[in-house]
Amino acid sequence: MTTVLQRTAPPTAARGWWAKTVAAARYEYLMQVRRPAVWVVVLALIGLRCTSPFPNFDDSTTELSKLVADWAGNFIMLCPIGVGAVLADRVGRESRLHLDDLLASTPTGIGPRLWGKAIGAGAATITPVAVAWAGLLGYLTNQRGAGVIPVGIEVFAAVLLPGLVFIAACSVTVPCLTGPVLYRIGLFGYWFWGNMLGPRFGIPTPAGTPFEANGEYPTGAWFHGALFDARQRGIVPTDGEAVLSIAFLLLVAIAALVTTQFVLTRRSPS
Repeated sequence: MTTVLQRTAPPTAARGWWAKTVAAARYEYLMQVRRPAVWVVVLALIGLRCTSPFPNFDDSTTELSKLVADWAGNFIMLCPIGVGAVLADRVGRESRLHLDDLLASTPTGIGPRLWGKAIGAGAATITPVAVAWAGLLGYLTNQRGAGVIPVGIEVFAAVLLPGLVFIAACSVTVPCLTGPVLYRIGLFGYWFWGNMLGPRFGIPTPAGTPFEANGEYPTGAWFHGALFDARQRGIVPTDGEAVLSIAFLLLVAIAALVTTQFVLTRRSPS
C-alpha cells in the first residue's frame, strides 16, 4: 500500500477536477488489481460457466461473429456477480480503516474520490475478464485465424463491457445505502431475476427486454449470437434496440454515481 501511495501523485487544490479524478482512479486501480480475491472470484465464475454442460454450447459454427458472441454469452452469465461482490466493500473501506476524517481534510473532494473509485476500482475488477477474454481470442485465433481478433474486440466492447460497467457503478454506489453484505445478496437475486428468469417462469422481469444487463440485444442484433429470453418473448433485436440497451445501462451507471455524489455531499459536515 505504501508503494502505491508513493507512486501516486498527491492531488492538490490547484489541480482541476479531472486531474484529481485521474489520480484517485490510478490509486484505486493499483490497489484493487493487486487483490487476489478479484482474480480468483471473477476467473472462477468464468471458468465455472464455460465448463458447465448447460445450456448446450455449439462451437462448430463457421460464422466467426456468432461463435465469438456465444462465447461472450458464456462469459457474462455469471462473472458480473463476482465483479459486483468484490467491488461492494470499496466504499466502506475508508470507514473501516477510520480514514474518513483524513480524506475529508484533503483538497481532493468527494466527487473526484467517488468517480476515481468507480473508474479505477471498476477497471481493475474488469481486468481479469479482459485477460480471460484475450486468452480466449488467442485460442480461437489459433483455431480459426486472425479474423477472430477484430470481431472479439467489437464483441467485448458491445456485449460484455456495458453490463460490467453498469454492475461496477452500482457496486460502488448502492452499498453506501445498504452496506456490502445486503448489497451482495441483492445483486445475486437481481442478476438471476433480471437476466436469467425469462418470461416462461411467469414472473415480471426485465429478462429478454432491452433493459437486461447481459448483452443479449447487442449479441442478437449485431453478431447473430444465441438468444434465450428475447426469443421467448418472440423478439429478434434490432439495431435501435441494441443501442437502447447499451445506452440504458450506461445512463443508469452515470445516474447512480451522480446521485451518490449528491447524497455524500449532503452528508458531509464541511
